[in-house]
Amino acid sequence: MLASSVLAGAQTGGSLLDRIATASAAYRKSLPDFACDESVVSVAKQRFKRKVQVDFTASIRVTRTPDGALSEAWSTTSYMGHPTPGGGHFPLPSYVEGGFGRGVPLFFTAENQRCFVYSAAGDRLSFQSRPGVHGCQEPPSTHGFAQVDSAGELVHGETHRAPQEAIALAMTTLTSEDYGPVVLDGKEFRLPVHLYAEVKDGDRERSFTATYSNCRLFKVSATIRPGDTTP
Repeated sequence: MLASSVLAGAQTGGSLLDRIATASAAYRKSLPDFACDESVVSVAKQRFKRKVQVDFTASIRVTRTPDGALSEAWSTTSYMGHPTPGGGHFPLPSYVEGGFGRGVPLFFTAENQRCFVYSAAGDRLSFQSRPGVHGCQEPPSTHGFAQVDSAGELVHGETHRAPQEAIALAMTTLTSEDYGPVVLDGKEFRLPVHLYAEVKDGDRERSFTATYSNCRLFKVSATIRPGDTTP
């Protein structure tokens, strides 16, 4: 019965859009600060031939800024199979940020709905940039979809952009994310567990593939020591 009601809502679009918008708002409002382990393959190709591949792991931290947005910071833990205990910066063909804070749910929030046109088919809700709307951050070519499971939970999302617009705005031409349940502080959230992104520019292509695991609460601790009272 639950699966039937979700699909029925998806046929009209409004029910599924409301469901995803509500979940997106709750995600941004209640998600605590957390950290995950990140395993990445970053590749650069030219004329379909692989020129550079970099494998690395990192710790990514997601924290909430005063305005409610989600900020990401990361530090490498290994690079090409070698530990990097001090973190540091290393050459990368590409790195994609914003998978947690600017994933596909953002396209369905109430404040962004004026920027997109929506259509539904089965368990998929598609979006397309609405032409002629001022004050929207996405370029006119932006389109994609969110896919839910039989319980109405987000499982997959994709975003596509035209290369010229994406490159001019430092965005990806394709972002694809798989979502799964993650428990933080006793509450379950739908977080990205796998991300694939690419930027295509003529015969050149840069891609970024990340897998996220071991997500846990992130807390900053500090030790306050007595002041030095020695004269």
